[in-house]
Amino acid sequence: MATASLVFAGKAVATPVISYMLNKAFTYLVNYWRTEDMESVKAELLKMLPHVQAVFDAVDWDNIKEQSAALDAWLWQLRDAVEEAEDSLDELDYHRLKEEVKARDEQEASGSVSKLKGKLIRKLTKHVPKNGMLKRLKESVEGLHKAIAGVKDFMGFVNKVGVVNHFMDYELKMKGKQFETSSRSTAIEVFGLEKEKDIMIKWLTEPTGNDPADTNLRIFTIVGHGGFGKTTLAQLIYNEKKVQNCFDICIWVSVSSHFDALSITKSIIEAISKETPPANRLETLHAILEDRLISKRFLLILDNVWNDNDINEWEKLFAPLRIGGTGSIILVTTRMKSVGDIAGYALGLKVQHLKLDGLLEKDILMLFNKHAFSGLNLDCCKNLHLLGEQIVKKISGCPLAAKVIGAHLRDNMNYMYWEKILQEDLQNLQLGMDGIMKVLRLSYHHLPANLQLCFRYCSIFPPGYRFGRKELVEMWLGSGMISQTEDETKALEDIGGQCLDQLARKSFFEFISEEMDGVVVEEYYSMHDVLHDLAQVVSSGECLRIGGIRSMKIAKTVRHLSVRIVDSVHLKELCHLNNLHSLVIEFVGDDPSMSYSIAFDEILKRFNSLRLLCVTAKCWFDIPDTVSKLVHLRYISLFSTKRSFLVSVHKLFSLYHLETLKIMEYSEGKMLKLNGMCNLVHLRNLYVPYDTISSIPQIGKLTCLEYLSAFNVQRKIGYTVCELKNLARLRHLHLRDIQNIDTREVLDANLKEKKHMRTLSLHWSSHEVVTENTDDQVLDDFQPQSGLEGLNIIGFSGTKFPFWMTNSYLVNIVSLKIINCGKVEHLPSLANLCSLKSLSFLRLPLLTSMGFLFHGCGKVLIGYSHPLISSPKSPTGISEGTDYIDSDSKFFPSHLCTLVIRGCPKLMELPTLPLRLKHLKILSSGLMFLPKMYHNYYNREGSLPSLNESQLTSMRIEDCPNLTSFADCFLQQNFCQVSLREIHIYQCEKLKHLPPNGFAELVNLQILKISDCPMLKDGGMEVKLLPSSVEQLTIRSCGELEDMLVGSLAGLKALSNICLSQCTHLTSLASANTFETLTTLRSSQESMKSLLKIETLRIDDHTLLFVEPLRSMHFTKELTISDDHVMTSLPDHWLLQNHLLQNLMIFNAKALQCLPSSLAHLCHLQSFTLRNAPLVNSVPNLPASLSNLTLGSCCTILADRCRKGGHDWSKIAHIPLMNAALRTTFSSACKSFEFHPSLLFPVDECFKAAKQVEGLSLHAYILYPYPSIDGVKIFINQISAVTVRVLKANQSM
Repeated sequence: MATASLVFAGKAVATPVISYMLNKAFTYLVNYWRTEDMESVKAELLKMLPHVQAVFDAVDWDNIKEQSAALDAWLWQLRDAVEEAEDSLDELDYHRLKEEVKARDEQEASGSVSKLKGKLIRKLTKHVPKNGMLKRLKESVEGLHKAIAGVKDFMGFVNKVGVVNHFMDYELKMKGKQFETSSRSTAIEVFGLEKEKDIMIKWLTEPTGNDPADTNLRIFTIVGHGGFGKTTLAQLIYNEKKVQNCFDICIWVSVSSHFDALSITKSIIEAISKETPPANRLETLHAILEDRLISKRFLLILDNVWNDNDINEWEKLFAPLRIGGTGSIILVTTRMKSVGDIAGYALGLKVQHLKLDGLLEKDILMLFNKHAFSGLNLDCCKNLHLLGEQIVKKISGCPLAAKVIGAHLRDNMNYMYWEKILQEDLQNLQLGMDGIMKVLRLSYHHLPANLQLCFRYCSIFPPGYRFGRKELVEMWLGSGMISQTEDETKALEDIGGQCLDQLARKSFFEFISEEMDGVVVEEYYSMHDVLHDLAQVVSSGECLRIGGIRSMKIAKTVRHLSVRIVDSVHLKELCHLNNLHSLVIEFVGDDPSMSYSIAFDEILKRFNSLRLLCVTAKCWFDIPDTVSKLVHLRYISLFSTKRSFLVSVHKLFSLYHLETLKIMEYSEGKMLKLNGMCNLVHLRNLYVPYDTISSIPQIGKLTCLEYLSAFNVQRKIGYTVCELKNLARLRHLHLRDIQNIDTREVLDANLKEKKHMRTLSLHWSSHEVVTENTDDQVLDDFQPQSGLEGLNIIGFSGTKFPFWMTNSYLVNIVSLKIINCGKVEHLPSLANLCSLKSLSFLRLPLLTSMGFLFHGCGKVLIGYSHPLISSPKSPTGISEGTDYIDSDSKFFPSHLCTLVIRGCPKLMELPTLPLRLKHLKILSSGLMFLPKMYHNYYNREGSLPSLNESQLTSMRIEDCPNLTSFADCFLQQNFCQVSLREIHIYQCEKLKHLPPNGFAELVNLQILKISDCPMLKDGGMEVKLLPSSVEQLTIRSCGELEDMLVGSLAGLKALSNICLSQCTHLTSLASANTFETLTTLRSSQESMKSLLKIETLRIDDHTLLFVEPLRSMHFTKELTISDDHVMTSLPDHWLLQNHLLQNLMIFNAKALQCLPSSLAHLCHLQSFTLRNAPLVNSVPNLPASLSNLTLGSCCTILADRCRKGGHDWSKIAHIPLMNAALRTTFSSACKSFEFHPSLLFPVDECFKAAKQVEGLSLHAYILYPYPSIDGVKIFINQISAVTVRVLKANQSM
């Protein structure tokens, strides 16, 4: 369906959308209406469309009202008319779908196939839209005709300004002299950017690596939003003597928005010769430039570049630059990462990007003060300093905003004015500042029309929102932001995903992937606050987000609204929004009378055009009956903390256009009316609890379904695997309870023919005792299509994996997880899965080996899949240090990035690891030694591999009882010693030997944690075990090696965190001279340079605080004392000495008798945790700064005293967040309960314990096949605010 809002994306989109709608409308009218008088209307409409397009092209969309108030009014009138026509067509489509569903149901009920066919034909033949619908369509076409006819009033305007492309016109206006730059900085003083400057100077001046591909010419970019200091940083670098001394020629060219290779080449020549070149032809200019650059090492800075689509211009520009001397560099400043990507592609080089995210708060404050208080007596302005600091916190690190706002406030040094700006007008001030918005708007106007529309829509989300990829794309689709006007073969979801990718490449979004031990736990997109402000500006009148309705007047033109309702009477403020397409609404309060539902039902009757509805209800609420009449709805998301929406879900079953349904809550065991769910024939995405999906009969009728999070195979009609047969559009499928399957029906699932399938999970939940195990055949028959990207196999009880899993059939497989397969002893080779990046083996108790990859010769270079090398010795072009293995050696796929092995106690050895591996995690396994790494495969032409160094950044080895030594493994290979950043070694009880040189050769190692390895020996080593790069060090129960590790502390200048625990073999702490070398841990104050500046300290013996060097510490911000069973009191004097303490945590202090009164004097303390201290029966006065108090597993007397009205209540009542641990008495005054389990958690017990808690925040990391959050059903109605966040492996929910 064409989308009316696309008309107002501007440019060439307008005419095709309107034309499409007109043709569809007249098709209906010709078939079902007397149209003698309508032919002339159609002809006239089509004739006027070019004039409409001409006006669209001529309009300055930022200044429509300034150009013409009448034009602005006509454009909204036209949009209303287009949307009215769209609604009329959509209503007819709805009627058609309704009749088709009715005919389908009648067909099934009749029972006779022959009768069915005839009845269906007759039914569809009789399908005639109601006259009322056709009349409305006719009237909407006439209304559109009237609106379009109004274009004649503005043709004079078009003729006056000329039919020009507004985008190019805007570029020309913005390309004035004020936007041209030079290498000379206009800033008298620069704040911040020191770190970024050092990084860039290091990149530009240090020699390149061994990779011959980038020795002649390299390319770097500085990427950042407008006003973030890109040009200033480039100017600092350009004028740095160290940089200039490294190059024969330094060149600065200001490019701006118009990217033309010829003019830029002329500018380069002019910058070198200081003369305008006498030629205007590219051939001549290239020859001149080559003469100037031949064999010269040059630095070329291209400032403010925008071209990210015309690669031909880039190639023409770079053609003569390749002749420069070795080490020449091109530095590009740009707002969009995609600019650097296309430039690197044109050169055939990898680009390094430096992203500017804004200045630190202290630097922004200095910049703000410079412009706000410049030339003034600071003593006279002291009352404004605190306000200035608060204003700076809201500027989000943007230097331009600090400069412009500071200068503005300098003209009005009145306290009341500053306070008003801070409390009410700061955002409006920023949005209205010409300097800020002018710079930011330029980024927006460089976007294509469809991306502008998607970007504007994002203004309805709050600042700092974490956009889930699928969530955002689905909301775009539901609200009509995505159109299929260009490529009708491509799925709308794919088009939406491409839009998001393009916005990310153009730096409007930043993609963030959060990992834990190499496992992705959450992926999302974020938008910088300044871009969110920009989205609000450019979407004014169309999109709106308000935190709460007071006296704010909402424009009737608003189409997309996000609002928070605190009182049901405020709903009447929305009643005039008749054209609303998207409504995201949150109800808060505690009104049990259902007044919200009643008032909302009345308001919804006015929202006849609604496409998207998201409701969050933190009060008593029910699905309004009116929802069932909103026939245009595509997207519904419902969540309530008081009452289940699922019990009323049947009200939605007549919404035939519905594409996405989300009800993320629980049915509380009530019987649900789900028989009508199959009416939702356009449903693509279904998000309801697992037990609800299992109750949906005949889900196979939802033939448009793309996302099915859990299909539970059952042994009854309507719930068998045959239901999957017609779900041809499935992209994501989790198939559960496969043990219930009838083996004769497996092929009916037709997985191999589901061409869109991307991820597949096959889950056997339990196994009955059977005479013959059929799992091998079942898994073989479940062969998916070859384009599958993610595969999970869980609970498989067979012994062999199918051939399709291990050969090159799954050419696109990126992620593979094999979990809880209790009978698998051998895994075949996976080396042919050339796209595989993430591989997990979890709880495979019988696994003993992984497969071989055979070769046809005696010896081959490690990692080669075919015998291309004629000699077993070092082949031509291969370094002498390359490893060789026998032909029967085993290795993992060459592109593997993450490898996780857990719970494989019989697995003694691993295949060789690839150089591309980034994360290695081995837990609870029988490994006897660590493997080596190999170089990449040769490609088909036999060219050299492009990767010469390992990419491994983190490794975690835990609970490997057979592991005895780290000798002769990848840690000793030269190409593995640069990339490693983190090493975690835990509970390896037989581990005796580290690498011969310890970890000293891992020159970039930042985090090293060794714990519970009591057999470690020094082996007579007399070397320094640690590199100087170490920042965090944990040593716990490390046997004889404890003294050597502590003795290696000297010179660790980067060390900022050290933890020594249960070091029973440690004879002494390091010497005072050693601590003198730990510069990061030392005070920067001249009078205290001899004192350690350790911000985080964790100890298990409090007496360590009474001896040097810990006794003299003054700067600790976090102290943890755990497992000290003799401590009777906390070190009073030491606590007061460290007055900056923010976090204090005491664990397992069974002898601790009381808490000191000195806690009240720790004025910076924010968090205090006390767990398992049974003798403590009271709390002292606590500081006003404390915001988080946790008391866990303490005596019941303490719990009683901390209740509301108890003896100690007055001491803790001011604390916003009080946490209690499980299995303890809960205070009825407790406002929030937080539970952070590691993996498996007792859900029911958690909720029982939290029964009386007013707020609940549950965070859990769950890795299949652990129970999902679906088990949380108890007491949910007794908790007023529940936020459930479940993070599954490689999935964000």
